[in-house]
Amino acid sequence: MLEQLMNTLKSEVGGQISSQTNLPAGSIDKVFSVIGDVTTKEVSGQMLGGDLSNVMNLFSNKPNNDGANLLQSNIASGVISGLTAKLGLSPEMSKTIAAVAIPALIKLITQKNSATPDDDPSPLNEIFGGTVKGGTLAGAAKGLLGRLLKR
Repeated sequence: MLEQLMNTLKSEVGGQISSQTNLPAGSIDKVFSVIGDVTTKEVSGQMLGGDLSNVMNLFSNKPNNDGANLLQSNIASGVISGLTAKLGLSPEMSKTIAAVAIPALIKLITQKNSATPDDDPSPLNEIFGGTVKGGTLAGAAKGLLGRLLKR
């Protein structure tokens, strides 16, 4: 489902990003790949760490709490770092991309999450917890911990 959201995001803000940053030809797909990877890493980490309330708050129509603000900041910082390190974009260009893409992505995910009651994380599980089919994030965390301990 995240791939679909990223395609929607690319169609909504890809032109704006290209015009504001003069991205090299063929870079736009790589940019959105970094955005998707970083967002998944940050949100999944929060969810698997048991901090679902901040994730739910970030992707709601309510004002952000401090934890949601920190999560949004971590996503933006990760995107800026990723674009700079992986694609060789300048920090200024990376900041411009993050400033356009991250709020738009949060809005798209919020729209999906708002289709269910405020206390129902199932849309977020579908978007970010692809490996959590038929289970819970707690179950996924237990499985992940079990695999780490076997090493």
